[in-house]
Amino acid sequence: MRYIFTILIFSISFLTFGQDLDGFAVRITNVPPDSLPKFVIKMDKTEYLLDTVPDSINPDWIEKIEVIKSEEQKNIYGNGNGIVLIYPKTEHFEEIKLLLEKFPNNQEQIDKLTLDSIYIKALNSRFDLLLSSGQKFIEPNEQTDRIKNDFDKNSVYKFLSDDELFDYAYKHGKTLKLYRVTHKQISKDTVDINFGDLALKVKKGIFFKNGLHFREANYSLACGGTNGYRPDFRFVYDNQTRSWKIIGGTCKSPDWTDK
Repeated sequence: MRYIFTILIFSISFLTFGQDLDGFAVRITNVPPDSLPKFVIKMDKTEYLLDTVPDSINPDWIEKIEVIKSEEQKNIYGNGNGIVLIYPKTEHFEEIKLLLEKFPNNQEQIDKLTLDSIYIKALNSRFDLLLSSGQKFIEPNEQTDRIKNDFDKNSVYKFLSDDELFDYAYKHGKTLKLYRVTHKQISKDTVDINFGDLALKVKKGIFFKNGLHFREANYSLACGGTNGYRPDFRFVYDNQTRSWKIIGGTCKSPDWTDK
């Protein structure tokens, strides 16, 4: 794939680290994929981590480009080969967002067992939920159905089926708060885990919507705000320890580091 920015990263042995680089395009040929840097498009509080940059992004839309040398910064983005930060001009944020939403994701998908372990670690790292009183009901989906047996009966997390949730909610005021747990794969070595608050309202009667039935369940998702995308947990794969680590996210305490 032809890149749009000329950054002779490998031919100049990263001599430009720490400098702002303007007016060039990436041209990387015959380089092993594991040696490539990660590209991060930064727009206010929103970041897009990419293995490649779409050709459809116009170079005139870019304010500046910066190559990161700091080991700490490279670890934040989960790539030891270098990070290329791309800062678009404010007036082109929306155009770039639309392009990135349509950009095909051809990266290798993370296997289910790995995802299971990441979900479990994320749930076990929500100390605010673990230490607060009351049971926490998890919305059933394919992912949570696979990991529910990893939590014993004494866990604060409860994994019930749709029917069980309906019956429980009906007996306890006809409403119930649920937690939706989902993931977003940023790259082959970066995964975000996000939590959402759901309100379940149930009722019994005679209903004719989509056929005759005698009970109804309505789910509503709490608004996540308008400050741009920020994950609850960001996991990156550490090649040295061969494990997934939490390196950031809104649920990560500033003074807590994942060893």
